[in-house]
Amino acid sequence: MRKKPFAWSYSSLTSFETCPRKHYHTNVAKDYTEPPSDAMVWGQKVHKALEDRIGKGKRLRDGMDKYEKLAVRFDDMREKGVTVIAEQKVCLTEDLQPTEFFAKDALVRGIFDVVAIQGKTAEITDWKTGKRKPDNAQLELFAALAFSTYDVEKVSTKFVWLKEKSVDKDSFIASDQTAIWEEYMPRVDRFKDSYDSNDWPERPSGLCRGYCPVRDCSYWEERR
Repeated sequence: MRKKPFAWSYSSLTSFETCPRKHYHTNVAKDYTEPPSDAMVWGQKVHKALEDRIGKGKRLRDGMDKYEKLAVRFDDMREKGVTVIAEQKVCLTEDLQPTEFFAKDALVRGIFDVVAIQGKTAEITDWKTGKRKPDNAQLELFAALAFSTYDVEKVSTKFVWLKEKSVDKDSFIASDQTAIWEEYMPRVDRFKDSYDSNDWPERPSGLCRGYCPVRDCSYWEERR
């Protein structure tokens, strides 16, 4: 079978960095599958509900009406002339130029849960349904993707932690993108080298204790 061109996203990069072998089996060869946890299923439902509410005006149901105030904020922004897009898929080429999400020249992909654009400013919101775990690197990548996708000079990014009702945020100007890509590219190069050489070494992590589906790994052990 012909190998697909290398492309990455934040989730695939961090999956690779956690354990290259697990990433290979679950995301490249796909000969092992990870059963979705209850938390993952709930997270998907919340994301879909907010996408439909903000993007299509559908009513929030099944206990998700508690997020209505979050959605109304974007209604108010639209009334003020702000462009609001829910579930915005973005993709860049090797030259960091926008391309179609599944284009052959795609290199890096990202999805913004909500992006609001007004003039030369963009605001990106990412919903988080799990336990708070700040990750400024992901916020940085959101900004870099936005600068290459939209004609903006400032980008603000934030995680909204729905369970804990807290927010982590950061802001960037256009000149920050160079440093962001320079920070990411050594990580991406290691990922690509592994992909090109088909070398996926095992790496121990907390998932080894019964949470990883790759049971024939030397680090795997029964869950306690």
